[in-house]
Amino acid sequence: MKLLIEQGAKGDSGLVLLRSKLRAVSRRMGFSDLKREHMELVCNEMVTNQNKYAEGNGLVQIWEASDPAPALDLFAFDYGKGILNVQNAIQDGFTTAGTMGKGLGAIKRLSDLCEIYSLPVEHAKDSDWHGTAVWSRFYQHNPDPEYFHDLGVYSRAYQDSTFNGDLIQVRTGATRTRWLHMDGLGHGREAAEVVEGVGYFLDDETPVDGLMQRLSTKLQGTRGAVAMICEVDNISHNMTICGVGDMVAHLISKGDKKAISFSPGVLGHAHRSLETFNYDFPDQALLITASDGLRRSMTLRTFPDLWRLHPQVIALVLGQVVGRHNDDRSALTIRVNQNTRK
Repeated sequence: MKLLIEQGAKGDSGLVLLRSKLRAVSRRMGFSDLKREHMELVCNEMVTNQNKYAEGNGLVQIWEASDPAPALDLFAFDYGKGILNVQNAIQDGFTTAGTMGKGLGAIKRLSDLCEIYSLPVEHAKDSDWHGTAVWSRFYQHNPDPEYFHDLGVYSRAYQDSTFNGDLIQVRTGATRTRWLHMDGLGHGREAAEVVEGVGYFLDDETPVDGLMQRLSTKLQGTRGAVAMICEVDNISHNMTICGVGDMVAHLISKGDKKAISFSPGVLGHAHRSLETFNYDFPDQALLITASDGLRRSMTLRTFPDLWRLHPQVIALVLGQVVGRHNDDRSALTIRVNQNTRK
């Protein structure tokens, strides 16, 4: 995922900038005229809703996605009072502002994928945020229907620099997904050079602990990094994680959240023996991996009902709300694609 633009919704200039960027990117990516028209309508509705219901106190982002297939994402995030009943709000004709009430319903119909999450101010006792998040995805071509896992990725450099010291590489297979999640020490150009120097690192055969040992050797002579390599397998219903240093994973399953952390150390320098963890990964489970650019104080009650939604909107909300603004920040979220079970 690459953030292309973030723009406040208030004022006409914001919408003009968003439209201009959207037109340029969608043309470059080769979208059809019809899809490009749908994107623009969705963007207009997002901005209109924020101005109506959050007094323009929000933002809209455009992201370019690559996994599981090339796509363009629109993400609207506001700091309004929130929506008490999202299911009612997406029905055509429902309105609290005396309008035609077609905004959220239109966004859902026009998008290839869409999720709407709202945390009303009345229910935000355990959260620093209340408001509404709307995620809309447009695929160039529909992804492989046999793709077994839904993914969400958030990666954003400190001060939106061109140099990002956080790295997420994903390798997908018919029933197994593995990924490298890495954080070069510090931020800026030197941290980015560490992670970029790794190249495309994953293969299908080497066990995750073997890959981690190979990565540590590869990073000798650099400033180093912390990292984890993870795998979820839908044949064994198992997940495996091997990591070193200040990163964390959260496994959410059956109403419980388990934090998985690693021994101190720096790959390429001194670190303890590599730690490998194995857990069950049932169909409804959600796994989150994150760099230290995301705060770890969240609980399931911080974002009630968020965890059942598509992993991409989860990643975007977490990055926006619990991301630190003094470092690069990144998260990956993954769950079994339930369509493959039908």
